[in-house]
Formats: sequence, structure tokens, C-alpha cells
Amino acid sequence: MGLFVAGVNPRRAVFSPISQRLADGASRRALLAEVSAHRSLSEGLIVASGACVELYAVAEEGCDAYDIAAGLFVAVADGEVAGALYFAEGIDAASHLFAALCGLDEFAREPQAGASLLREGDSLAAGDLAQPGGRGVLGAPGSPDALSACWARALSEARRAGTLGDDLTRLAAAVSRLSSALSAADTSASTAALAETAVELARRVFGHLERRCVLVAGPDDLSLALAGAFLSAGIERFQLLGDEEHGVAACAFDAAMAEPQLLSALLVDADIVLAESAVEGAALDRRLMKGVVRLRRGRPMLLVDASADGSLVDRRIASLDGVFLYTAADLAAITRDAPWARLGADDARERLFTDAVRAFALELGE
Repeated sequence: MGLFVAGVNPRRAVFSPISQRLADGASRRALLAEVSAHRSLSEGLIVASGACVELYAVAEEGCDAYDIAAGLFVAVADGEVAGALYFAEGIDAASHLFAALCGLDEFAREPQAGASLLREGDSLAAGDLAQPGGRGVLGAPGSPDALSACWARALSEARRAGTLGDDLTRLAAAVSRLSSALSAADTSASTAALAETAVELARRVFGHLERRCVLVAGPDDLSLALAGAFLSAGIERFQLLGDEEHGVAACAFDAAMAEPQLLSALLVDADIVLAESAVEGAALDRRLMKGVVRLRRGRPMLLVDASADGSLVDRRIASLDGVFLYTAADLAAITRDAPWARLGADDARERLFTDAVRAFALELGE
């Protein structure tokens, strides 16, 4: 197929009138009507947002798709647009789209003084797009939701205009798969970053982690991820407190699942407490912790309330001497400014981008 993408460089002055006009649905429908009537185009859709104006279309083999795209954009521009267009065909067109979704696109970042711009007729190749740390031109930094919203509208309008065919539907399916994979990767990377924050807080509280003991109360996804990070950091002593349903988690940490009535004794021994889900008969309240603190004789304790709303642990505990209490929201706030905030995320996006390009290239037969 003759898939191509043509877009207006958002760094050029001509972008503003085009983006303003295509923000109107009637203008997009008019442009799609031009696509539908063009004898050399079989499919087409328009992705238009405050940061992006792009035409994805399928042209007959052998025709000059760049000139066709330039002519279509002239219809909605004040004057000549050729010098402000960027253009790519085949797998490079798909790569451009995938890179935008992953936040790797070269137009994703704010313009810088002296930055080089595409000249008339310049093309985009996959290798030019893999620049990490960017801001997706279709929305927030690599936001799958923003891209999904743009594409949902573009696909709906193209369907109504009769310009959506098998080839663009196949491209949209690839976008959907990549979006789902990115969401999963971002969740995993975020959890890893929160876990790194918890480990760093522990180092600041205790100075070192040797011979420390971790108690996981009501083990669940986040608390177990945090515990795994402490295991990787060198801690060897773990205690788990929970019901029978939590028993499987104990195996990973070579620890037996303790009974709720042992909570007080376990807290006296524990240096780091990770609590996520309620355990019947084992409430972490201020009255219990006052006795625990007294028996610990000044030894500090780090508690992380990993529950969704941060209400599992009595907040008044934080006023006790030597007790450091953080919620999952606290960890997230600290992580935002931490150097490991994007822990693993950029590598994952690069890998998913490469995989998406490779898979779609096979579909195109390139």
C-alpha cells in the first residue's frame, strides 16, 4: 500500500491558521471530502489537535503523494505551505506515529533557539525519531489516552466520510496495541520508581540496610513490589502478616505467614513496615504503636501505608518519637522530583517503539 503521513510543522508560523481552521469539524469534513474525491487517494484521515495537524492517507503507487498532500493543505492555509510540511511514506509514516505515541518524536519537545527545522521536501526516517525524553505531539508526554482520543475522533470522522479502509484500520489496530503495551509498561515503571523511593527513604532513616527486618502486613501488589525492592537492596529478614490467601506471597521472601495476634511482637522486631490491606485483628493504631515504640527503646521505624487511600495506618502514629510514616501518595510526590522518577520507562518505550515498527513493517511487507 502507499501509506503516507503529511503534517504541518508546529514550529512554523503557518501552523497556527491551519490548526485553528481544522479545530472546526466542518473544516475537517471539507478536507476529508477533498481526500475522498481525489483520484489518487483511496483512504485518508485527519488527526488535528492543539499540537498536531496530520494527514494519514493511502495513495496509488507511483503518484507524487507529497504534492498531493501539499495541495490539500493549501485549501485550509493562508498562502503557501510546502516549506512547512513534513512528510514520510510507508514504514517511516507508521514509525512517526508510533514515536509520537511513545514520546520520542522530534516535534514533541519545545522549540529551542537555533534548532534546525525540516526543509521543504525533507522526509522523516525511523532513526530520526528515537529521541527519548520528548513530549508527544499528539498530547501529554507519551500519553496513550491523548493519542487514543485524537485517533478515536479521526477514525470516526473518516468512517463517516467513507475514507477509512482496510489499510488505515490496520494502522489504527497497531496504535491500539502499542497504546495498551505502553500503559502496562508505564504502570510497571511507576511501581519500580515508588519502590526505589521507599528504599532511599529507608537508607536515610537507618544509614544502612544491613541486618534490617521488613514486615509486610496484608501483602498485596504494591507492598510486595516494595518488599521486592528491599530484597534486591540486600535485606534478608522478612516477616509477613496476613490471612491464608496471602500465603503464596510468603514463598518469595522465604518467610512464614504470621498470625494476626503476633502483630505487636513483630512490630517490635521490624525496622520497616509495609502495610497495604487490612488484616482482621491486626490494626495499626496509635495505642498499639505507643507500646511498640517504648519496647523498641529509641530504635527508628519506617512505616509505609501502601493502601489506595492511605487510611490503613493511624496517621497519629507519625507524632511518635522515631516513627517515620509515609503513604503511597507521599511516595508518589517524592518520586516526581527524584532522579529515578522515570526508572525503566524510557528503555521500555524505546523497546516497545522498536517492536511496533518491526511488527508493522512485516504487515507492510517491508
